[in-house]
Amino acid sequence: MIMTPAMTSLARRAGGLVAIIPVVAFATAAHSPAPDQTALEELAAPFAFEASAMPAAGNLNERTGRDVHPALSHIAGWISSVGASVALADLDGDGLPNDYCLVDPRTDTVTVAPVSASAQTRFEPFVLATPTEGFDPATLAPMGCLPADVTGDGRMDLVVYYWGRGPVVFEARSGPPAAQSYRLQTLTDETVPWFTNAAIFADIDGDGHGDLLFGNYFADGSGILDQSGRMPANMQHSMSRAYNGGTNRLFLNAGAASGETRFEDHSAALSATMANGWTLALGAADLNGDLLPEIYVANDFGPDRLLLNSSRPGQVELSQVKGRRGFTDSRSTVLGRDSFKGMGVDFADIDGDGRLDIYVSNIAEEYALMENHFLFLHTGDDAAWQRGRAPYRNASGPLGLARSAWSWDVKLADFDNDGRVEAVQTTGFVEGATDRWPELHELAMANDELLRHAGVWPVFKDGDDLSGDHHDRFFVSDGDGTYRDIAPLIGLGGASVSRAIATADVDGDGDLDMAIARQWQASTFYENTAVQAGRSLNLDLRLQSPQGALRPAVGAVARAVLPDGHPLTGFADGGNGHSGRRSHHIHFGLGALADRDRIEVTVSWREDGTRHDRRYFLAPGAHEIVLNEQASARATTRSPDTFR
Repeated sequence: MIMTPAMTSLARRAGGLVAIIPVVAFATAAHSPAPDQTALEELAAPFAFEASAMPAAGNLNERTGRDVHPALSHIAGWISSVGASVALADLDGDGLPNDYCLVDPRTDTVTVAPVSASAQTRFEPFVLATPTEGFDPATLAPMGCLPADVTGDGRMDLVVYYWGRGPVVFEARSGPPAAQSYRLQTLTDETVPWFTNAAIFADIDGDGHGDLLFGNYFADGSGILDQSGRMPANMQHSMSRAYNGGTNRLFLNAGAASGETRFEDHSAALSATMANGWTLALGAADLNGDLLPEIYVANDFGPDRLLLNSSRPGQVELSQVKGRRGFTDSRSTVLGRDSFKGMGVDFADIDGDGRLDIYVSNIAEEYALMENHFLFLHTGDDAAWQRGRAPYRNASGPLGLARSAWSWDVKLADFDNDGRVEAVQTTGFVEGATDRWPELHELAMANDELLRHAGVWPVFKDGDDLSGDHHDRFFVSDGDGTYRDIAPLIGLGGASVSRAIATADVDGDGDLDMAIARQWQASTFYENTAVQAGRSLNLDLRLQSPQGALRPAVGAVARAVLPDGHPLTGFADGGNGHSGRRSHHIHFGLGALADRDRIEVTVSWREDGTRHDRRYFLAPGAHEIVLNEQASARATTRSPDTFR
């Protein structure tokens, strides 16, 4: 064992015994032996993507940063590092999630458009204008776009959130998508600026209608983009225990039952430790089997939060749960006790035990900050929830998912339909010619009481670089329990500064496509063109309103078992992650199944506070299923000819 000088010093102070624990803990983040090039090429063979541009409406300019508060001008590059967002959804009602909502910082616009140029006959691209009434337009910037049927009328609305003001809902009206076919609805009358960087749509109180949770970054009321300098502009008060960020907000849906946009503020249900981190990502998924979504809050500069959900319709009850620290565990690798820089989160069953695991992106640059990503595997101790514990342990090191770079959004999805998920991850902070990692290391070691004062920060401006030369990651399981990055072999090897990932079966051919939004760079759509992909099951789960409208059953859980006994678990996603949104469809890769084969699928959902379960026997393909139809359940399947 090689001891660094810092470890030797710690050993002297601690008597030698405790000092070996961090060494063991960090050893779990070490790389597995790299496979040779031939082995990587074999892993990459089932994957192929064709890239195309995702243009933003409006006139592009050459800017690579934002105008900021005078006190922040020397770190304008740091302040300008977020704002790219992308979502894939069915916005025109044609049955396919083949439309996108893109936030491009180069234009500070929210663009709505069909995915491909060949589909523009459906509707013309347009911009959702930033609402400025009561605010200085120069202090506003859109940060993300979340498609969600907030009214329950079967049309996909768009929730847009910003730096400089509270979020709004662009409520979809009748007719094809166009700027004039959306009606603006505000969620709050507050005129105090918010700085929102994450949002999810999830049925938090279990009444069958989606609610909205927003994760805020800078403290409410800050003047981050106020060039007049009238308002304060403080930074975080710690690199590892910062609690002076913006206040996260929770709104329960009080209008969907009557087909209107009306939300009630239930933010008081979030305690200070739940609400006041520097939140960059949010996730919601049922982790304990009661069909109420647990909430994962990924915070920059401090501990992430996992919130156990015990709510009832109209009454929110959330409690914080943490993982158990073992003898060889570094505190910062234990769920809820970390000090890392949470930037993205997603859920999937990684190890095939039928339970959802949690992947969290952090800053995981080699030889920088000694941090790594988390892959929290479920321990199988289902009773731990009742003891106030989160039954998860970090296994990112043994799985090969501990390191990549300075990372943001992550999506776990099965792109080759073999029944195992891949992990796609965006990377990079700022791109430039001058490496500023030495200065950042010094800042990370500074006295916490100084950090909130921007004047003590080193320069991070246009032309400076922090992890700006990395490629996005595409991790694939090698079949032995270890993941390998094959991005350079499938067209994702170029350096980029990326933020968001959205996935969906855009063209209805049975495999998942994806879009990547980049910061100060062009965003890209990647069509899945693999010829070796297996069969798939694509579920569009719906709930029917009394008026007959069909809304996505966000949060509904589907469980299937392949003929070889391998379980599949998925759920209708309501926007998990940093700023990328997959469609609400549940996608299962089935491998080499035949058309005549049927998969047993159990779907569970909540409605009016009550749990429901229903079993289906489905052929490979795409199915729209109305879960609460009073007669027999209806499953509408597209033509099998469109599937492999």
